[in-house]
Amino acid sequence: MGEVQPPLFSVATNFDDALPAALAGLGVRELFGACDDTGLGHGRPREIVPPVSWRQLGRHVAACQRHDIRFNLLLNPLCLGALEGSTALERRLRRTLRRAVDLGVTDVTVGHPWVLELATEYPLEARVSVFVGISTVEQALHWEQAGAHVLALDTHVLCRDLRTLEAITSACSIPVEVPVNIGCLLRCPLARTHAARLSHSSMPGAQPKDACVEWCMGEKQDDPVNVVRADFIRPEDLGRYQEVGIHRFKLVDRSCSTTALVTRVRAYSERRWQGDLLELIGPRGRPPRQRLPPVWTALRRLGLSRSLEAARQLDELMRPTISWVLDNQQLDDLLLPRGCQATHCEACGHCAQVAARAVRPRSPSG
Repeated sequence: MGEVQPPLFSVATNFDDALPAALAGLGVRELFGACDDTGLGHGRPREIVPPVSWRQLGRHVAACQRHDIRFNLLLNPLCLGALEGSTALERRLRRTLRRAVDLGVTDVTVGHPWVLELATEYPLEARVSVFVGISTVEQALHWEQAGAHVLALDTHVLCRDLRTLEAITSACSIPVEVPVNIGCLLRCPLARTHAARLSHSSMPGAQPKDACVEWCMGEKQDDPVNVVRADFIRPEDLGRYQEVGIHRFKLVDRSCSTTALVTRVRAYSERRWQGDLLELIGPRGRPPRQRLPPVWTALRRLGLSRSLEAARQLDELMRPTISWVLDNQQLDDLLLPRGCQATHCEACGHCAQVAARAVRPRSPSG
């Protein structure tokens, strides 16, 4: 595969302007995040990520520049509400792209071919979102030929399929990227449904309740093997992915605290983590700035009972915890020698064997 490159990290930002300095020297290539006023969704429910104006975006981009960190603006909905090609939306997107470039934004993540076509007209590197679901050589080559500069692959399908990952990296002349700590179920049957919902959930008026997340958490709570059978990559296993040609790794979540984000990047930069691996997955802590709780803004529109229900849904969304601990020290053989190509997990049984020793109930104290 040629000379081994150091891993480069694309890291979610919570728009704490102290975050870039805290991440300096840890191999962070870029931070990624969204602005409220772009005209497109960006893959997270509006209520769980900080409010971001153009002024705040510009200030954060400047903080990144001081530490040689790029910034990636998220414009990655799968669904545009059948408005692709509309003159009004095209004008707004062009204003958004020009303004982003003027502020120093260097990269953009897209989930729709029409948005990619527009983005390639500007001095921006375009990453195809994991929402798109690239999981074959043919899909990867299509997006490369369409003008993409980076491909984020579908880790729901490919997280442990090292042979297919190598086939894609060998076929493509552009970098590919994989998320390491989203934590969705492998080969999730609701992945595209969830991505479509998330495409709209960041727009004004969307409800925070997420049935896909509730189903996923229920599957993990009911059967501990599903805690192992998820699309995470251990810090200690990054080298296995570099061996098949992957050198860019994405870390989430934009709804995390600064402490949680720095802890995660440090663990993957140092390639070691002791303790519960679930501490590195999904939301953890809270961002430094939050929106006005929806109960106050919804009272006039929904009434008391429905407003309180919306607030309850939001609180559950911000605390997607399950009552298991995943002991990272018991996962050294998680990756099979040739990777996972299982067509039927129950027949394989590998993850069940791992779960039997690596998953234990969480104590009441946490």
